[in-house]
Amino acid sequence: MQRLPRKIPILSFVLALVALAAETALSLERVAAVIGLAAGLSYSKQALHQRLGPRLELFLGQVATALFKQISLPVQDQGWFKNFQRVLLHDSTVEALPDHLASAFPGPANGRKRHYAALKLQFICDLLHSQVLHLSLSGFTRNDQAASPDILQLVQAGDLVIRDLGYFILKVLEQISLKGAFFLSRYRHGVSAFDAQTGQPLDLPSQLRPGQSFDQQILLGAERVPMRLVACPLPEAVANERRRKARASDRRSTPSKDKLYLLGWNIFVTNVPSGVWPLNVLRPIYRLRWRIEIIFKAWKSHLRLRELNCRTADLLRLSIMTKLLFCIAVYRLCDALEMLGQTDRHVSLLRLARILGQCACWFAATCLGISMAQWLEWHLRHHLFYETRKDRKNFYELFTEKRPRLT
Repeated sequence: MQRLPRKIPILSFVLALVALAAETALSLERVAAVIGLAAGLSYSKQALHQRLGPRLELFLGQVATALFKQISLPVQDQGWFKNFQRVLLHDSTVEALPDHLASAFPGPANGRKRHYAALKLQFICDLLHSQVLHLSLSGFTRNDQAASPDILQLVQAGDLVIRDLGYFILKVLEQISLKGAFFLSRYRHGVSAFDAQTGQPLDLPSQLRPGQSFDQQILLGAERVPMRLVACPLPEAVANERRRKARASDRRSTPSKDKLYLLGWNIFVTNVPSGVWPLNVLRPIYRLRWRIEIIFKAWKSHLRLRELNCRTADLLRLSIMTKLLFCIAVYRLCDALEMLGQTDRHVSLLRLARILGQCACWFAATCLGISMAQWLEWHLRHHLFYETRKDRKNFYELFTEKRPRLT
């Protein structure tokens, strides 16, 4: 008898994925079992296999956007962004994967030409409207410098773009400005600066006085791109820690005296006028990047990406996206728990992700609104028995079949 086709309920599908986020060896059998538990129907792994591919990845990106919209991001509280149409935050993260996944997610090769697996996630969102504009997964074959011009496909007049130092390309910043948009970035050491009035070279180390701020219109680089340079002094302990890391990052070369001196400041470049942003707000505005980076950190630290062992590239991409959805959902859960606790203390996303990742079965059952007994009973009835195959025997059949007697 031919089985009737069944549509998979969207909510059941998403709940099943989030519930299985801590799995390192995600399989279609497991996903089908949990979807069936959520929907009250039995689904086959073949039905799921037909749905894998780019369309599913696009759908999961839309789910990420829907979840992201529910996260509390109070960026308007201080009136920092009332002059902008959108606030585009562009960030990325890299994570090593097990070496056997190098064909799906190629990473860098070492001196012996051995290729490693690495995952690169590029993420662009609009903080003002809590909307994910771009989300892509790839191998680590394209760094942030190569991805820097991607923002030009999205930016519009009146937008503000916030990015870290890895995306710093002067021509891209110039193009953002020419589109009538604005940017905030850290200054890249070694890029020539010129006085905006005289056009003379600006010796930045001699301009910065210990413990004092600096805010001036300049021309940057050989292109002489006009912008504003702002330097905010750091506490001595923070500055010394940055210098220690700079010395340790590359033992083959010693950082210059000027570079070590400039590490005592947070140095930003922007085309936002000082009348809109006084210098004391640039650092807290730039720190908003942590709203996204904390999701990346939870994703990498507590969901065992380095232990992934999926059978196919499609399953691997599904597992990675599932873990990202989990972190965004847990971020939303932080807000709910804070309201439940009715205190001024804030719930740590990293700690909550760690606890839920360690209690995967309990979390899955809770997501689906069932007891652990129901969870086990459903699996027993539908997914714990040996499969009967036409082309080969299962282990139990092989073990119990009649064998010839020795005479």
